[in-house]
Parts: sequence; structure tokens; C-alpha cells
Amino acid sequence: MSTQVSVKLDDELLAEVKAAAADAGTNLSDWVRQVLQHQALAAKAMRARAEEDAREPVYTDEQEAALMAARRRRAIAALEER
Repeated sequence: MSTQVSVKLDDELLAEVKAAAADAGTNLSDWVRQVLQHQALAAKAMRARAEEDAREPVYTDEQEAALMAARRRRAIAALEER
């Protein structure tokens, strides 16, 4: 079963999408379908990765504290440059 979906694009994006479809050697509908399938799979993979990462800490407490301290130093330095 197929469902038709309407998407509103501005002229510039439409031109880019049409060019991408042509470069891929396919029509616009097939190209959009492939891109949507790819994005759906990528989102699924990212959710799975996030679930895996949530089970175990990525950094030790000491590593995280050091990273946050470095981030604060960079932020302060960037603000002082103004």
C-alpha cells in the first residue's frame, strides 16, 4: 500500500533536490524515497547507540570533570576575546 505525501519546498531547495536526483540517475520520487529510508535507518541506529551508551557511562567521573573544566576554560577565553 502506498501513501502520497506532499512536501512544500522553496525554489532553491527544489533545484538542489532535483539536481541530486539527476546526479543519482533516478527520478525525484525514487530519490526522495531512498533518502527517507536512509534517514529512518540512521535515526534507528542512533537511537540504538544512545540506548547502548546509556547503559554504561562513556567517561569516568574524573574524565567528565576534566572535560567540563576544559570546556569552561574555552568558553571563558572566547568571551574574554571580545
